Amino acid sequence: MKVLLSTFGGDGGKSGISQYIMHLMREFPKVDPDVHFDVLTLAGEESLYVTDPERIHPISVDRKLGGALKNLVWQQYAIPDFCKKQTYDVAFFPAGNRRLPFWTPCPRVGTFHDISILHVPGKYDFVHTVYNLRIMPALVRRLTHVITISECSKRDLVDYVGVPEERVTVVPEAADSARYFPRDRAECHARVSERYGLTKPYILFISRIDHPGKNHVRLIRAFARLKASEGLPHQLVLAGSDWSRADEVHAVAAASSCPDDIIFTGFVSDDHVPDLYGGADIFVFPSLFEGFGLPILEAMASGVPVVCSNTSSLPEVAGDAAVFFDPMDESAIEDALRRMLTGELLRQECVERGLKNAALYSWERCARQTVEVLRRIAQEACE
Repeated sequence: MKVLLSTFGGDGGKSGISQYIMHLMREFPKVDPDVHFDVLTLAGEESLYVTDPERIHPISVDRKLGGALKNLVWQQYAIPDFCKKQTYDVAFFPAGNRRLPFWTPCPRVGTFHDISILHVPGKYDFVHTVYNLRIMPALVRRLTHVITISECSKRDLVDYVGVPEERVTVVPEAADSARYFPRDRAECHARVSERYGLTKPYILFISRIDHPGKNHVRLIRAFARLKASEGLPHQLVLAGSDWSRADEVHAVAAASSCPDDIIFTGFVSDDHVPDLYGGADIFVFPSLFEGFGLPILEAMASGVPVVCSNTSSLPEVAGDAAVFFDPMDESAIEDALRRMLTGELLRQECVERGLKNAALYSWERCARQTVEVLRRIAQEACE
């Protein structure tokens, strides 16, 4: 089977979607060696995605075409032309909620991660709002089949986007067990302390600094209240690149009662992320909406107790292995942090349950199920 795969919309390794694409590309040759992929990628990003040159062939595109609008327009004529000339069996778009062509001569499968704008008012500017609420749903409905990463996202696909349920398959993501596993906390803490200037035990949140969707502001306020009421020694480590309205998050941290204990690391390379998890006392995930919420699985696989929002896909993914809170309620966030930090037995129970929960997911299974969908759709087109 010959597949055209587009990496556009993956943000060059800096987003959860690009991590999804990279993990699939590493696993695809292992789960089905008879599939050949031609991979559309921006020049300079080939090494992120091409792991097996015998079965994965990069097609580099000028970086001038990397901008969102320019790239989307380019895809409308370039990708159909690629598909026509190369006679692909199927085209696959892993960032289907960001970039899709209107048409191709072969069947089209796209992964729909989420449509968070439905659940987080004010998340996007006018242009992005129009795209996400009008253009993207129309493009997704034209897909031959849609893969999505959670039952939560499937409900949005069916109820809002209008994709028939029989054209949607849920294929969950996973934590990479080769990178995320329990480590010596003291050793991890020593390594990240040197890199990021951490001087105390810490609570960790890994996410791009994206306001209001990731909910940093309420977390910072809850943390400051907890510090004041309990006198805990902890720092709050906010790991991730600045994104939309990040200046507002920085301003709230600077104006808090404990600005020196709120640490912004900026972008963290993949090599350093396992140590950040491993050195944390707890991991907190206060996001207002997630299509999956992969960091909570990564934290669980690392043996770190998790406190997270009770919204969207997060209860589905975390199961019985986390302490949940209402992300709109600062007092609820504060209370959940307090319970986990001061409850030794609770922390240990969450660690044990988290390890079992994370083990239920694997990238090998995700890749295998994805290839099965691609094969099925390609075969149905030939019948």
